[in-house]
Amino acid sequence: MTFLTVVVVSLGFLGFAMIVLAPVLLALAVSDGRQHRWVRRHPVSPCAALRPGTRLPSRLAVYGRTVPGRDGLVVAPLSGVEAVWFRTMVYSTVTSGDPGLTQTSVLWEQSAGDPFGVADDTGTAAVSAGLLQAASHDPRLSLWASTRLPVAHAGPTPVRTVVDEETTSHRRNGRWLQQFIDRGLVPADAARRVDRVRVIEQVVHPGEPLHVIGRPAILDGGVAALTLPRTGRYLLLSREPAETESTLAGDRTYGMGCALWAALVGVAALAVVWAVGRVVA
Repeated sequence: MTFLTVVVVSLGFLGFAMIVLAPVLLALAVSDGRQHRWVRRHPVSPCAALRPGTRLPSRLAVYGRTVPGRDGLVVAPLSGVEAVWFRTMVYSTVTSGDPGLTQTSVLWEQSAGDPFGVADDTGTAAVSAGLLQAASHDPRLSLWASTRLPVAHAGPTPVRTVVDEETTSHRRNGRWLQQFIDRGLVPADAARRVDRVRVIEQVVHPGEPLHVIGRPAILDGGVAALTLPRTGRYLLLSREPAETESTLAGDRTYGMGCALWAALVGVAALAVVWAVGRVVA
């Protein structure tokens, strides 16, 4: 194979790849644009607007700082961190069959602080912890739930992981797992005949900035709160709404530009291949 042939074939592959990539980049840019317009259609309301007895829209946006809910500040049992919400979980996973199917067994779990609050100068809005599902870890989520991401999901979230331990051998338990065994909360052979046992603790600290767009609903006890919609978009980010809008608009512009350049490079490469073919012929 001559050098010219190698160059032509390489240009052909490059051109084809760029032509295929261009619509993918365009679709991502269009998606960013739709998310940007959706966020703009839901301007921030005062936190005090979310209260029982008022007509609630299908979506409501609030922005403020995280504060304790009706339970007050809660203390995560492992780390001792004071938080507005926490979840501590011990679970095991084992893979069996061909193809491998992963089975999860929750050995111990504790959570508190649901719902927590978001406060501004006008008051406090309750926020259901269900809105944290994309930012927190729960191995029991269905495939739909685990792949359902909020708008602008790559942005910062208020959830912090303060304990994350994996034990892969029953001969040497991890520090946190051993504590659970010593207290009789999980079986002594928890790490036997499984792939791993994981201990995880996640919290939401007080005072975190939080922008939420969710479905208003009345919870048990008559509390009006923002909840996870059954379907459709939602948002939960630890940054100002204006910054989210700016980021989405910038991503849309950047994506459009990349799609245009990919299409131009692809067309140019294929044009060169066609021209060389004509000359050689």
